[in-house]
Amino acid sequence: MRLAVPLLVLALAVPSAARTSVPGEAGARNTLSALARSGLPLYCGGRHGRYVALTFDDGPGPYTARLLRILARAGVRATFFDVGSRVAAWPELVAAEARRGAVGNHTWSHPRLASLGRRAVVRELLRTQAAVVRAAGGVRPLLFRPPYGIGTPAEAAAVHALGLVDVRWSVDSRDAFAGATAASIVATVAAELHPGAIVLLHDNHPATLAALPRILRLVRRRGLTPVTVPELAALDPPSHAQLVPVRPSGRCP
Repeated sequence: MRLAVPLLVLALAVPSAARTSVPGEAGARNTLSALARSGLPLYCGGRHGRYVALTFDDGPGPYTARLLRILARAGVRATFFDVGSRVAAWPELVAAEARRGAVGNHTWSHPRLASLGRRAVVRELLRTQAAVVRAAGGVRPLLFRPPYGIGTPAEAAAVHALGLVDVRWSVDSRDAFAGATAASIVATVAAELHPGAIVLLHDNHPATLAALPRILRLVRRRGLTPVTVPELAALDPPSHAQLVPVRPSGRCP
């Protein structure tokens, strides 16, 4: 594909000595590398273990520090899909996120990717990669999540060329929906939570932070362990069928 070569050249703008967001975890890196080569989005783990991955989109922002304190008090690791323009505004929070789990790329400006041309898609990803590397002391994102969970051929080519894993979700907390409350968020997660789940949350909604302690208690009551997405992929890798869901919702079978 013609996009791949120029993208790889542009990618040299991101420091080659950058560390990954899961330093020292060779198993996780190897699993992510295999997933990146496959080019298939990741929706969940294999459901053979007792692990779940909590993911938080659209940060960092004014609520991120509080979110990190809640996770730290519970001893929980999570995954943060950051918007590049916000990384530039709150770099110290990105470094804190990297210490609390894994940091992923969520584009620079959170656009609908279908509205962009190839070059614009590439810029969205590259600017965010570079911003996270600078903010997090060399931690390089290995994960990408398209805004609104909607990918495009241009996005897929860019993600593949950068060696990233496209991460979606199997449980949507619906915390970004109008009228969402802490109670509704907890109830939605409780109805869908299962081993291997990747849970979609956002750290820019006060109701999500209000719901989070209850979600963490729910996870523990069900005998599940919260891990990062790289850890989930390594500890409980998905089957081929789970990488290619047959249902339009993308929820894993």
